[in-house]
Amino acid sequence: MTTKLLNSLAAATTLAGMMVTAGVANAASLTRTVSTDFALTNIVDSVLSIEKFDSSLGTLNSVYLDFTSNLTGSAGFENRGAGASTIKIKLGANVELKQLNLDLSSSFPITLTSEELYSVSSFDGVFDWNGTSGMTVTGLTATQSATKMFTDLSDLAVFTGTGNLDFLFSALAHSNVTGSGNMASFVDTLAKASLSVTYNYDDLKTVPEPSALLGIGLFAGIGLLSQRKKSWFKISYS
Repeated sequence: MTTKLLNSLAAATTLAGMMVTAGVANAASLTRTVSTDFALTNIVDSVLSIEKFDSSLGTLNSVYLDFTSNLTGSAGFENRGAGASTIKIKLGANVELKQLNLDLSSSFPITLTSEELYSVSSFDGVFDWNGTSGMTVTGLTATQSATKMFTDLSDLAVFTGTGNLDFLFSALAHSNVTGSGNMASFVDTLAKASLSVTYNYDDLKTVPEPSALLGIGLFAGIGLLSQRKKSWFKISYS
């Protein structure tokens, strides 16, 4: 009987230990995203606000920042020269993302560029951004992305707290139309930005405290011992 009692106690202790071991934090992630609308450049310090990480959710381990900027635009030209010409339209901008308390210099600024070539005849006699010597082009686009990971405790502290964290988006255009020495042209450049911030953390809310798990394990162990004790009594009186 003593051997059975010891075996049961060992089983109860093992069960409690297994349940306590199970009480580790679960890895989790939370993503916040914000974006702007297209606007004519130049854009200076347009605000992108991201909700900070709530420390009551758990322990923040890293932050992944994903930034994308898009350009769109239109251009027109008229070759007024006496000979045919190849015209190049370049849609471009220098884009920057800043945050006053974070060093983003290793990832920003980024340069967006898109180029298209068009062949036109000598001046057709009509100044209309059309015909054989001119053209109006819409739907020009360019896209560029950049990412950055933060793991330093001082950086993680910037992302943690209540309220929002403000980033500043700027886009300075350098679009142009080149070709004939006798040419009229125009170009419009619009830019937008989207920012996604992913918080990677240890989720402490969904896991019971180790002390609670120990209590559950011991309670289960006592139940196991009680069942064994009943079995012993039945054997003794049979």
